[in-house]
Amino acid sequence: MAFDLSHGLVETGLAIVDPGADSPFCQPELFALEETARERRLGLWANGRYNPIPVDQADRLKERVGSFVIVEGRVRSVGERKQRTYLNFGGHWADDFTIIIPKKTWVQMAGRGLSTDSLKGHIIRTRGILQSWQGTALTVDSAEMIERLEGGRLQGRRNEDKRLAQ
Repeated sequence: MAFDLSHGLVETGLAIVDPGADSPFCQPELFALEETARERRLGLWANGRYNPIPVDQADRLKERVGSFVIVEGRVRSVGERKQRTYLNFGGHWADDFTIIIPKKTWVQMAGRGLSTDSLKGHIIRTRGILQSWQGTALTVDSAEMIERLEGGRLQGRRNEDKRLAQ
C-alpha cells in the first residue's frame, strides 16, 4: 500500500487542507482527517491559532487579514448580483464577515444543487486568504472551499467526503 504524503501530513496535524482553485488536488477525505486532527489537538491544532474563527469575532478576523484562515458561522443573508454572490454573516454586510463567490464558482456550486435557500440560515465553514473589504471577506474560488456543518452536506459530494457535523 502506497503512503500518501498529503494524508499523513493532514492526519498528524502538520498541514491544513486548502482546496483553492485546483480542486483536483484536494481529496475530499482530507477534510475528515483534518477534523480528527483538530479534535485531537495534533500539530498545528495544538495551540488553537489555526482553529476556525467564529464570524462574530470581528477583531480576531481583522488581525488575520492577509493570512490563510478557516472561518465558521451562520449565513444571515445572500445577495446575488450579476457577477458575484455574497454570503453575509452579520446584520450589516458592510461591517461584518462576507464570503464573495464569483459567478463562475456560483454556477459550479449551483450545478451541485447549492442555492441561496440551501445556504441562508445554515452554519458553514470556509477557508482561504482573508481580505479587508467592508469588514472582512474571503473570496471562494471553488465549491470545495465551503462546507455545510449542519443540515447535511453539499449535494453531489462523494460518500467519503462526509465531514463531522457540529
